[in-house]
Amino acid sequence: MKPIRVCQSCGLPMSGEYMFGTHGDGHPCSEYCRNCFQKGFFTAASLDEQQKAIAVSGRKGHADLSNLKRWMPAVQQAAWILDRCGYVTLSTIDGNGFPRPVAIDVLRHDGIATLWMTTSLSSGKVKHLRKEPKAGICYVHEADSVTLTGTAEIIADMETRHAFWKDFMKHYFPEGPDYCILCFHSEEATFWIDREFKHIVL
Repeated sequence: MKPIRVCQSCGLPMSGEYMFGTHGDGHPCSEYCRNCFQKGFFTAASLDEQQKAIAVSGRKGHADLSNLKRWMPAVQQAAWILDRCGYVTLSTIDGNGFPRPVAIDVLRHDGIATLWMTTSLSSGKVKHLRKEPKAGICYVHEADSVTLTGTAEIIADMETRHAFWKDFMKHYFPEGPDYCILCFHSEEATFWIDREFKHIVL
């Protein structure tokens, strides 16, 4: 059974799209309910206002609003968003000094501090990283975006590759030893989350 979404501002279960809030251009927002988010704006400006709105409505709200996306610290919000993206865009620096963005799957991540991905040892991105480890990652969900800059290391030892190996990878790497792990270490992050811009050094 598919899990029911809950509003990430008040905790209200959203059993169907008719419960979704709306972005500024009118299209549905799957993160927040229609009571909390209308035409790109929140109806409650603070956590205190949100709790009061729940009390006034007479319904039982989420027991702990702090574990909902809207009320998380920015770094935790960014990790929450990453969990819902799957693929991200990884940019490496090519031989001519230009960024080369490619879509890549994230296998595992430690918040937004460290991300592990996989690719072929013969790929262009690996060739770039051998010469220049600086890289960037960007991902988007709903109207939120996160950009990370840092460095990426190529890990090709057998023990690490075995630890990350999943059977579905056979479709991409028929020859197991041809693949490697890319470990991205974030140094700075730029957020555009819930209409707020933030830049931090990690």
